[in-house]
Amino acid sequence: MKNKSLLFTSFAIILITSIAQLSLAQTAAADKLVMLSGEEKIGQVTEVGDTFVKFIHKGETLNYSFKKSDINKIQFASGRIEFFTQSPKEGKDSLRTGMQDHHNVVAILPFSYIGSGGSRDEKMSVKAQGDCFNILKKESAQLIVQDPITTNALLIKGGISESNIVGFTPNDLAQLLGAEYIIYCTVTINQRGSTTTGTNYFNTKNNGNRASGFGVGSSSSTANFSTNVDMKIYTDQGQNVFAQSHNSFWPNENAYETTLKYLIKRTPLHRK
Repeated sequence: MKNKSLLFTSFAIILITSIAQLSLAQTAAADKLVMLSGEEKIGQVTEVGDTFVKFIHKGETLNYSFKKSDINKIQFASGRIEFFTQSPKEGKDSLRTGMQDHHNVVAILPFSYIGSGGSRDEKMSVKAQGDCFNILKKESAQLIVQDPITTNALLIKGGISESNIVGFTPNDLAQLLGAEYIIYCTVTINQRGSTTTGTNYFNTKNNGNRASGFGVGSSSSTANFSTNVDMKIYTDQGQNVFAQSHNSFWPNENAYETTLKYLIKRTPLHRK
């Protein structure tokens, strides 16, 4: 009798644990509709049409249809984010009525730019930040990308510098900068030798049975670099929605620009 009781108790524990795990898995795998009013709907997106989104609320079976014009964005369970921020009556960069100011705003932090030998280059840090801003403006037309001049001024006013920024969470920075997304980026460049090219020219003159001549030669060396760009994107809730590192194919020192374009096109923020 005692054995049967223990068996029943074990079975009950396993059943409860399984149900709890299934519930957690369903929650973790849920899609989220964020409406223009700020309301959030948790469940599953079943279809995205030209003017509507079909959606099943968590724990229900009925399929609802919502107008795209009423939706700010969809946060899919996969981590991808799709924005619906532009209406026929509005321009590209305008915010919807009822939206909080920070929604769809992206702030790019000053880059951590590490040159050959491990030295940090402050000027290149700001330049790379500006290059990222220019690329993101072109590749993510649905977003509002904060100008680096504004970002850096707010950081200085908040007492945040390269030496202490690690002491602030993405939530802290998002609140200070008034942004929904924060981009961290590190560029690391190492010199990996050089390529030498040369040319030789020889001229001869025949004077009867005698030959005379002279030669001219020149050579040049080009430094080769290996470039790595590491990019991370966080939301104002501290959620990491993108993290990827990529080595540039090109050997020149400015190859990070091409690598930035490569990475930005693979972020959930990219949308033409």
